[in-house]
Amino acid sequence: MPPDKTNDSRPDELTDKLIYEESTVQVDTPAEPGRLVEAYPVLLEAPADAGSPPVEEGAERRFGGGVIRAALIISLGNILTRIFGLGREIVLASFSGLGSSTAAFTFADNVLTTFFDLLVNGSISSALIPVLSRYADPATQKRAEFWHIVNTLLTLGLLFLLGMLAILELLAEPLAHLLANSETPEVQDLTAGLIRVILFGIVFLGVSSIMMAALQALQRFTWSALSLASRNASVIIIALIFSKWGVWSMVFGVIVGTFMLIVLQAPGLRDLPLRLSFDWRHPAIREILRLYAPIALGLLVTTGVIFIDRALADHNGTESVGAMRFATTLQQFTLGLVGSAISIAILPTLSRQAAQTDLTAYRHTLMSGLKLLMVLIIPATLGLLAISLPTVRLVYEHKAFTTDNSLLTFVALLGYLPGIPAAAIDQMLIFSFYARKNTLTPVLVGIVSNMAYLGFALLSVGPLHLGMIGLVIANSLQQVVHMTIMFVLLRRLFGRLGGEGLNSTTGKSLLASLLLGVVAFLVAGLVNMGLGENNFLANLLAVGSAILTGGISYIFALRVLKIQEMDLIWSAVSRRLKRSNP
Repeated sequence: MPPDKTNDSRPDELTDKLIYEESTVQVDTPAEPGRLVEAYPVLLEAPADAGSPPVEEGAERRFGGGVIRAALIISLGNILTRIFGLGREIVLASFSGLGSSTAAFTFADNVLTTFFDLLVNGSISSALIPVLSRYADPATQKRAEFWHIVNTLLTLGLLFLLGMLAILELLAEPLAHLLANSETPEVQDLTAGLIRVILFGIVFLGVSSIMMAALQALQRFTWSALSLASRNASVIIIALIFSKWGVWSMVFGVIVGTFMLIVLQAPGLRDLPLRLSFDWRHPAIREILRLYAPIALGLLVTTGVIFIDRALADHNGTESVGAMRFATTLQQFTLGLVGSAISIAILPTLSRQAAQTDLTAYRHTLMSGLKLLMVLIIPATLGLLAISLPTVRLVYEHKAFTTDNSLLTFVALLGYLPGIPAAAIDQMLIFSFYARKNTLTPVLVGIVSNMAYLGFALLSVGPLHLGMIGLVIANSLQQVVHMTIMFVLLRRLFGRLGGEGLNSTTGKSLLASLLLGVVAFLVAGLVNMGLGENNFLANLLAVGSAILTGGISYIFALRVLKIQEMDLIWSAVSRRLKRSNP
């Protein structure tokens, strides 16, 4: 199953009269465009470009620290979200393992996610944040107009979502038969019923996404980051309380969770003068629609490919649907902790630098983000590879989820792993184009990569007879193709991208990560040999000890290889802790 492309200005001046939370990220944007050029080289103790104008040390540190602190806040929200997401999948696995109920819920949940991505989610990073960030910037003195635009988006968005909900409710049964075409009539009827209920979540998700875009434009990351965990937590709580309802309890939990996204983000927009607004002619609304139009085209293609993917997965057997879902959850857990946090954190800064036509500062920010990403995503991927089987057993092997289910999920996870670093890099590259208000290029690249996926997927279930693993490999191929093309296009814009230490950081991170992987694999293997593989305690100790020893080995290797990006992370964390504990 293709992973989601998902999916958070400096502090207000005193004249804005807005009081920020202690947790609000503060990123100072210098008045002169060229002043950001040396921000990251100084932070990383690297020499600035010759001939560059002097930069205030405080401004450099506030800028770099602001991006890192933003990533840390988003990472905290992602950690909670992914942990609760794993909990949700554990509950689902315990209900039905890889059985028909899991397949039915997966189909229904995919319908919600797919149409939400098509109708709303694709506009957040591509159109909403780049446009809203410009109006939210205190330097533009357009804060009142910013609130007017947000009210217009909420009003028009709610009306649009209610209309789409009515249409989709009529299509619930055809969608169920399309997705579950290889299942029994009973499973198809269950899928249709689940779809009818879960579709109500589109309205709540849509409204909450507009609120999230506004918060991220204001760089109030805490509310949006932490609220995401509520959706999965609600599913767990409702499912456990009403466990006798089986997968129906999980669907109702999804509805409650999507509503909680609105409730928990509302305090972050407490200064919003809420009122109805139908000003669809406002230039910002038109610009958002113009930027989103290519995204909608690309998402239409992606939606079609996703439905084909689900049908092909079902064609390979009911168990394949569940195995791909549970493996995708572990893949997304890893990807969400690292790639999404850094990409979202730098998007508002990139948008402002692009608006100032300061390509030098824009390039430095992007390159620094990529280096930081390499230091985190490479060890995360190789670490998951080293402990993939005990991790699957630890997370899922309970009640109805059998050892055979674990092995099938493990095979699917191995096929997804190459797509993790590719998807993380690709997300940052996509955001770099969005910041420049170029939404067409990523869409065209997405169409090409979707065609690559579809071609290999059809071959895998046809002449090659690879079955489920062929679909999984096709997904990883899709991510690699998309990332490669985006990287080549970005290189045409900026020239050689391996400079500024990117190649060196990537190579050193890979070496350190190989050490991590070897240590983690050996430690996990020794623990399992001593305690066995088929009990919860053994897998818990194997995974825990492997993460601990592998992490220590990686940090040691970073020190030996002198990878300075990790020093920046520790510096940002320590400053954050000092602020929290004066």
